[in-house]
Amino acid sequence: MNNQELNENMYDVAVELLSKNHSLNYRTKGMSMYPTLRPGDKAIVEKCEAGKCKRGDIVVFRQDNKLICHRIIKSDFRWGELSILTKGDNCRKADKPFTSDSLLGIVRVFERDGKQRSFDDNRHRISKFIYQNLPKSGLIYNRMHQLASRVFSSVTSLKRNFPMVIQNSEKLFWINAIISVLQGIFPFITLILIKFLIDVLTKQNESLNIWLLLTATAASYIFTAILNELKTYYFEKISQSVSKNIYQKLHQRHGTLPLSHYENPEQQDKIHRAVQEASYRPLKIVNAVLNGIKSVSSSAILLFLFVFIRWYLIFILIAAVLPGMISRIYFSQKNYRLKKDQSQREREMYYYNRILTGIPFAKELKLFSFMHYFLNRFRKVQNRLFEERLGLRRLEMRFGIASQIFAVILIFVSLAVVAFLSLNGMLSIGTLVMFFFAFQRGYSVLNEFFRAFTQIAEDNIFLQDFSEFIENEKFEKNIQPTESFILTKGISIRNLNFSYVNSTREALHNINLEIPAGQSVALVGANGSGKTTLIKLLCGFYQAGSGQILFDNKNANDIGQEGICRNISAVFQDFALYNIPAIENLYLGDFSKEFNEEKAREAAKTAGVDEVLSNLAQGYKTMLGNLFKGGEELSVGQWQKIAIARAIYRDAPLLLFDEPSSALDATSEQEILAKLREFSRGKTTIIISHRLSSVQWADKICVLDKGTIVEEGTHEQLIEQRGKYYQLYSASKSNGSK
Repeated sequence: MNNQELNENMYDVAVELLSKNHSLNYRTKGMSMYPTLRPGDKAIVEKCEAGKCKRGDIVVFRQDNKLICHRIIKSDFRWGELSILTKGDNCRKADKPFTSDSLLGIVRVFERDGKQRSFDDNRHRISKFIYQNLPKSGLIYNRMHQLASRVFSSVTSLKRNFPMVIQNSEKLFWINAIISVLQGIFPFITLILIKFLIDVLTKQNESLNIWLLLTATAASYIFTAILNELKTYYFEKISQSVSKNIYQKLHQRHGTLPLSHYENPEQQDKIHRAVQEASYRPLKIVNAVLNGIKSVSSSAILLFLFVFIRWYLIFILIAAVLPGMISRIYFSQKNYRLKKDQSQREREMYYYNRILTGIPFAKELKLFSFMHYFLNRFRKVQNRLFEERLGLRRLEMRFGIASQIFAVILIFVSLAVVAFLSLNGMLSIGTLVMFFFAFQRGYSVLNEFFRAFTQIAEDNIFLQDFSEFIENEKFEKNIQPTESFILTKGISIRNLNFSYVNSTREALHNINLEIPAGQSVALVGANGSGKTTLIKLLCGFYQAGSGQILFDNKNANDIGQEGICRNISAVFQDFALYNIPAIENLYLGDFSKEFNEEKAREAAKTAGVDEVLSNLAQGYKTMLGNLFKGGEELSVGQWQKIAIARAIYRDAPLLLFDEPSSALDATSEQEILAKLREFSRGKTTIIISHRLSSVQWADKICVLDKGTIVEEGTHEQLIEQRGKYYQLYSASKSNGSK
């Protein structure tokens, strides 16, 4: 039975029950009847003849194979049949007309929060009248409710996020706050002094008051200038302090991120937004809060002045700036949603830009002349992003122009009122001048206040991504160690299964492997067979979907990634290149301990790179790479030897080598492998290599195919079996002979 047939049968059952004077409970969904009915309310449906339903009644009917609960706005007879027209209180358009055979029943009672409520009470009667006679009232109420919810949500979120922003900068923040309060007050103090000065001058009263007022006014100007200089200095101090704090949190959080987050597009979008916003949003929100404090202090003085002049003018002033505030709050939400929607395309644009400008791609760009391919892709994505942003800005501009016109009209209305009062001798010249300046300044203050508020709301929305990124404790679930091990017994892998987040294919399936401490195991197989994935799981970068990895009989999940990595030294196929001095490149291998230069040089000798480093311009202190002045670039093979030396310097009980000689020539490979074999004696070693000649010395060789171990044994045993390993080995020998 399909969904349509099932719905029809359920509808028939409902009709049958209602015809026998039973009532039905109808659980509402969506916002179409908001605020009359809210999602989750239980509407109690009763049987009612279509002809007895009146305009304004809320009915349940079937339309497009769905049950809908809306209000009747019209009903009449057409061609001898009753036609009913309905509309949701929060909908712009009416539903399609329906006939009496689609009507299920009427709703007179509903339940919310466990309490039963009737549509016949006075409040709902008033609501019924409003929705009947003011069709847009539901939309207006909903928009106002959404606006109030956003304001409340922003304030709540700010209380939670702001302490994180100013952490370790609280003292500097309060110094800036005090300066902001004084900056808000003193322009009005100066204005009041000027008012009294004009009143004294117009009376031509040469007295001591004039000189006192002139001195006080001059002092006020000087103090305002001093405050401006102090604000510049202390805001720079808090800016630096906040930046250091935010970047410290950001870098610490990246240190605890699971590797899977860097390989998951959705998580990369979140990381991208958090990193992008961290560079400027916290400082913007601090600045907005300080501007808000300044505006509040100015508003307090402004309120006093308007009460002194004419109290009702303050409402005209507030009305003038209100549309601009509503517009900013509305568009802050729009901007956030657009930014969120554009995250992936923005990352795509940055990626193409990196290809067009980055050193790793420069050679192939020139050789194959495909720069225009990526240039076109970059421009296509860039144009789409810019068009979407400009479209939103155009809409915002129209709202802004309309709100400014409205504000100017109200300002001139208030000026006309004051001019009338002055002409009739009800205000002094000084008061008139003070009002003109106060109103102009007041409009700026209130505009600045609402701008600061909406800026806080906007920045706080963006900051929420950063806050969630920083405070998400689940990132650390598999990071911090709860157990420890030194690998005296070995590694046991039991019934291990694993799939990557964005893949339905099992990368590893039912892996069972025993690796005794002190022995070496080689993992071989074709590309995509699961070798590198198994290495990542052994490092604790991922958690198994099912099964266990045990180190000395302790579960890897209990040990945690950090605890596992303390006991591992590794060389990965995609090893990193660090543009720092050579000696420090080696020190990175065991940064948690005090640097041992002699040990580092021995590691370089074992890796076969000591001679190269010694002959550089500044020896081991030479900057490596060509990103910075004075740096020396190495060949790929030499960089790989640096990576091997770094792993050797760590001297951990578990060694993992993923294609450790992939960038080396045949001679260097044989030398390195011989040294690695000697170095790994007595250590637990796992090595991956496509060159089967380089793994024959391993105590055990495991052959993986499509995520499963298909063979294991020594080189000689596997050759005798003439299975998968034999085929791979024969193919490698054949390729080598050619």
